[in-house]
Amino acid sequence: MRTSQKMVIFDHTRVVNLIAGLFFCCMSLVSYADSLPDSILTKVPSPTLIKGNLQLTNNGISPVPYFTLGEPALLTNLYLTKGRLSFSPEFNFDLKAKPWSFNTWLRYNLIRTNQYNFYLGSNFSIIFKRLDPKLFKEDLQAQRYQMLDIMMTYKIDHKKLLSFYYWKTSTLDHLGITSSHFVMLALQIDNILKSENTVISFRPSVFVINNTLPFSGLFMSQITKISTKKFPLSFSLQTVETLQSSEQAKFNWNVGVNVPF
Repeated sequence: MRTSQKMVIFDHTRVVNLIAGLFFCCMSLVSYADSLPDSILTKVPSPTLIKGNLQLTNNGISPVPYFTLGEPALLTNLYLTKGRLSFSPEFNFDLKAKPWSFNTWLRYNLIRTNQYNFYLGSNFSIIFKRLDPKLFKEDLQAQRYQMLDIMMTYKIDHKKLLSFYYWKTSTLDHLGITSSHFVMLALQIDNILKSENTVISFRPSVFVINNTLPFSGLFMSQITKISTKKFPLSFSLQTVETLQSSEQAKFNWNVGVNVPF
């Protein structure tokens, strides 16, 4: 006896409407902040801040399934901030030292108040797509992308931070994904556990993808981090669950060991 599976068709119109609605809300808040008196706006400190993080994970995953590595990886993140300008390069490799992805996030803090910030930026990235050695002479294909980055954060209280992201990605090589829209809403919750030595943070998020692969989908994810003040390493758990998509997408997860510096 055959069992039929119902195909879920993702409504692209809803994706576009959601992007437009969230973007309108974002710009409305920016307009409100721009109308505030200068005395309300927070002055941004000028000292240069430099920090970074190394993560060893059992599964290199990406919010965009097409860019997922799907095997153990080493992730390197750097954060450089000077006043309103920030630069965050990322260099990710598999455990055979083959490159997976490079990102160069450059953001400018246009508006900053006591409660929320508005950032405008760009990201030049290179994705090293794995190829089937049976079909291609080379095992890696470098795909270059340029991204428009819009980010807004709203501080609910000293433990909760709401973040909005919009990425418009375009290819520079006419390879892979020609164009893509990505919208995400995330809530950062810090210090969940009341302990002097253990710190637990939780970051649930919902995001939408719509690209020319073609692929569209609505996803839910979370990142949980655990660290102790007496131990230099921290541990993280990331999960990604498909709520609705134009193609079948499986549940994805990874665990990571982090070394901040």
